[in-house]
Amino acid sequence: MVIEQAWRRSTFLKRAPTAQILQTGLRLPQRASGIVRIDFHVHTTGSPEGIHGIAEVVERAKRVGLDGIAVTDHNRLMSRKRAAELSKAHNFLVIGGIEGGDLIRRNSHGDSHRHWIGLNLDEMPARGDIEEVTDRISDEGGVSIAPHPYARNGFSEYDKAGFDGVECLNGTRKDGEIDGRGLARVGGTDAHAKYMLGHTWTDVYDSNGSVESVLESVRKGNCRPNGSRIPIWVIARFYASVLGRYVFCEPCELLQNGSRYLRKYC
Repeated sequence: MVIEQAWRRSTFLKRAPTAQILQTGLRLPQRASGIVRIDFHVHTTGSPEGIHGIAEVVERAKRVGLDGIAVTDHNRLMSRKRAAELSKAHNFLVIGGIEGGDLIRRNSHGDSHRHWIGLNLDEMPARGDIEEVTDRISDEGGVSIAPHPYARNGFSEYDKAGFDGVECLNGTRKDGEIDGRGLARVGGTDAHAKYMLGHTWTDVYDSNGSVESVLESVRKGNCRPNGSRIPIWVIARFYASVLGRYVFCEPCELLQNGSRYLRKYC
């Protein structure tokens, strides 16, 4: 039933006109009892391209029907203590985390440009080989996830790097659903704006909704990705917002980042 409802919802998003979608509003379909819905890949203004702050993101997540989000800003850790404070303040599950790895690929022989996600940590994992990073996350009692594994900045051999889970469904990519290769299979929007939430998520089973319970279910593989790719018009809206911000508010940073891309790829 849950799968059928999710399919109907994704079909509606593909076929319905943009105006109709905006008028009806996005809302996750009904679910079976015992399922907790978490988006494990969410960015806020803590990321360079993040559009909205944590309060706006949480409000949107509540409205679309999520039970929790993991805040995974680029190279900026939200500690488990800070996440607990936000969860209490907003009466909503916030899992602290980080998405590590260079934003722009540099000329190096290492994997510093490849991205990884660490959840429920107190300290930033030290830079090093990915096996060192995932070991450090595990030692601290956290959970490690390989995001967008087949992107230019992902770990395609995620099953050999010590991750607890792999992002088998990413809301911003066309890869489709990816084989977990024995790891926990999760889904996340990779949202950098609040209106990107609600399209992709993870159904977590055998959990009471607490951080510890959710992450333990992930470690055991009691979860699966759900939803679909974010509609292209939503992604286009985000990129237009970022471009507008850089052009009118941060032109120097736009030139710096643009020159880095040109040196690397041209």
